[in-house]
Amino acid sequence: MKTYSVYFFLTFIMLIALSSTKAQTVSKNTNVNIIGEVKTSISLAPLAMDKMGKTEIVAKDHNEKEHTYTGVELYVLLEEAGVTLWPELMGENLTKYLLIKASDGYQVVFSLAEVDPEFSDKKIVLANRKDGELLNAEEGPFHIIIDGEKRKPRFIRQVISIEVKYAK
Repeated sequence: MKTYSVYFFLTFIMLIALSSTKAQTVSKNTNVNIIGEVKTSISLAPLAMDKMGKTEIVAKDHNEKEHTYTGVELYVLLEEAGVTLWPELMGENLTKYLLIKASDGYQVVFSLAEVDPEFSDKKIVLANRKDGELLNAEEGPFHIIIDGEKRKPRFIRQVISIEVKYAK
């Protein structure tokens, strides 16, 4: 009986180690999709973001520890997808919003005007790195970081899609 307990324990430890390795792999290989009211849908891998214009924001995580997050400003990605921004962001186009979804089902909303630098000085970054390293599975593959935001509920982790929609 004692031998079976040892085998069970070792098997359990190996399964945990394998699932942890798999989770890290998923974080590095999962894309974020920009879809909806766009001219061109985009599927972007974490490493592909390293080739784009980078922005760094120093912010506290959910545990109030300060980190340097690196990524691309959200409006830059929206421009790549052909999303309506200034000067076309007027009238009916001001009813467009972003629904950002995480792999765990969490969702947050931003207005397009909130993201557009012609309307707001607030920097909203889709980060793929924290302190120079790719985000781990708990946070990544992508994490929204908002410069100057006082509360953290919209610092959505594990981002998998950004959908542009009309509020109708």
